[in-house]
Amino acid sequence: MKRLTALIIDDERLARVNLRKKLNMFSEIEVIGEANSIETGIRAIADLNPDLLFLDIRLSDGTGFDLLNQVEFKGKVIFQTAYDEYACRAFEINALDYLLKPITRERLKKVIDNIINFSNENNARITPRFRYDDRIMIEQSRSIYFIKVENIVCIKAVREYTSIFEKGGKEYVVLKSIGDWQKELPDEHFARIHRNCIVNFNYIEQSERHGNTANIFLTGIREAILISRGYYKLIKTRYFYK
Repeated sequence: MKRLTALIIDDERLARVNLRKKLNMFSEIEVIGEANSIETGIRAIADLNPDLLFLDIRLSDGTGFDLLNQVEFKGKVIFQTAYDEYACRAFEINALDYLLKPITRERLKKVIDNIINFSNENNARITPRFRYDDRIMIEQSRSIYFIKVENIVCIKAVREYTSIFEKGGKEYVVLKSIGDWQKELPDEHFARIHRNCIVNFNYIEQSERHGNTANIFLTGIREAILISRGYYKLIKTRYFYK
């Protein structure tokens, strides 16, 4: 089973540190980021697109419910709080589970087991990924093109559309979200480096690091593409350093 990515949102630093330590004991979960407020949480969700949110209900600038009202998050939410009066509200919005602080390892294990069981039950409905040597059909006006997945250099989001940049300079615009492409492309070759961009790592010609992020240059693409700060650590670990 593929590891599930998790984002921790809590305004208490010690609470984030303790939860991360506990989650690191479970090989099924990969913590890819932290946030300490509604504002930073919204940015982190957009940048990282995690599978799971471990979300504190009381934040310094509002509540976890306020945050969820401001984002389109399709993953699963696990609330954590020191106040059990929020439990009913949490389940009303289809939270996967609810953790009452202080969080014990035993209680967290039950939550992780629930997450894994939920994922296994839904595996049959997961969209299968393309193989790298597949061809995909692209409709453009009155024409239909069949392009090789391996020839896709990058995909960029433009509002509800995405632009596919093919080796050789051709570009196709389709009505499909960047999130859908992320689920369908083979992740050993493609990765989302920004909330609006997926790249094929086989076409990276150069990388220039800038502090906690980097610019990359792709074959046939004139402009540099920025790896957002939230994705940089994940991509560096998975792709740049083996």
